[in-house]
Amino acid sequence: MLNALGIKSIDELFLDIPEDLKVNMKLGEPLSEYDLINKIKKIGDKNKRNHLMFLGNGIYDRYIPHLVDEIISRNEFLTSYTPYQPEISQGMLTALFEYQSIISDLTEMDVTNSSMYDGYTALGEAVRMAYRINGKNEILIPENIYKSKLSILNNYSYGLNIKYVKYGFDRDTGLVDLNDIQSKVNENTCAIITENPNSYGLIDENVLSINEVKKKSLIISYYDPISLGIIKPPGEYGADIAVAEGQQLGIHMNAGGPLLGLFSFKREYVHKSPGRLIGEGVDKNGRRAFVMTLQAREQHIRRARAMSNICSNQALMAVAATAYLSILGSSGLRKIASITVNKAERLKSALKSHGIQTVFNGINFSDVLFHYGNYKKIAENEISGGLRLSDLTNIDYYDDAVFFSVTEKTEDESINELARILGDD
Repeated sequence: MLNALGIKSIDELFLDIPEDLKVNMKLGEPLSEYDLINKIKKIGDKNKRNHLMFLGNGIYDRYIPHLVDEIISRNEFLTSYTPYQPEISQGMLTALFEYQSIISDLTEMDVTNSSMYDGYTALGEAVRMAYRINGKNEILIPENIYKSKLSILNNYSYGLNIKYVKYGFDRDTGLVDLNDIQSKVNENTCAIITENPNSYGLIDENVLSINEVKKKSLIISYYDPISLGIIKPPGEYGADIAVAEGQQLGIHMNAGGPLLGLFSFKREYVHKSPGRLIGEGVDKNGRRAFVMTLQAREQHIRRARAMSNICSNQALMAVAATAYLSILGSSGLRKIASITVNKAERLKSALKSHGIQTVFNGINFSDVLFHYGNYKKIAENEISGGLRLSDLTNIDYYDDAVFFSVTEKTEDESINELARILGDD
């Protein structure tokens, strides 16, 4: 461009402006959207110190590009209407088809439905689906499963005569005990529910070998979608059904929701699956078009015989997840996951330097479990975090175990301040 203008530098464009009127600001390199917002936020925080944010355990404070909110606020998407009439809903149907494709690629599963209410109810639907597939009534679950998650499972399986059998974990490593699972799998075992990362916050490498002990039972994988940027997806280690909470994928934290249930499965089980499915076809002119397919499974067709009662689903949240993952791309997701693991290691190192020890020595993703019993100090210093393991689960053999959680938004300054406050006894 300079050659076309016949000049050697951009400065020559401004030669007519007197030097005393020029502002010589050294602006440096341009900031990313996140870095710019964070810089302005730090300036604002000088007015009043905000709470230190170390909450997690299912709902996380992740950075959401503003483009996500811009997309889902458009009139074409911002509706509670279910797209029964494809001739007027191609935009929404296309977005939901992309959502299904992206989540299927992410999990390496064959099929993904177009959304469930949240991760826990998706898990409940997965149990009901497994029961429809093989008719067996024993479900193996982790002994450290969250109480809230187990409550939802009990609710969803009420009346089906389903029995939940807990399998153990190694108390030193915090990883699943495959031998215990193998000893409890029998001819009545319907499915094994696995978690990776597990309820202790650890990336559980033993889960990858679950196929070796499952025998004829199904595998239901409960995963963290962000973690799939760096760890093996459920489809790679043989999951039949894979479910997750999708709040991290472009959905802001809020008091009670909205959330998003991710639900994927093997193609052979499609007629036993719950929820809406968007399929690709052609219109009367031979053009590519999308429709709600296999609707005979659903409650608006079959009523009491439907596979589920999903109706006003989380389609808008699925569009948010589609936008978020499309903006990030595979490399962006990998980067976010890597930063999260590094932040967890940074947190462990900082707290250990102040005498606060982790319960386990494995690799954590977002949630890290520490030995710390001064709950009063956590409250007095307005720290958002420190959830007790005993409150979340029925595990009672780790004294004073509490969680502190991180994301890519967790600043090193916040980690250092947390370590200083907790370690200053």
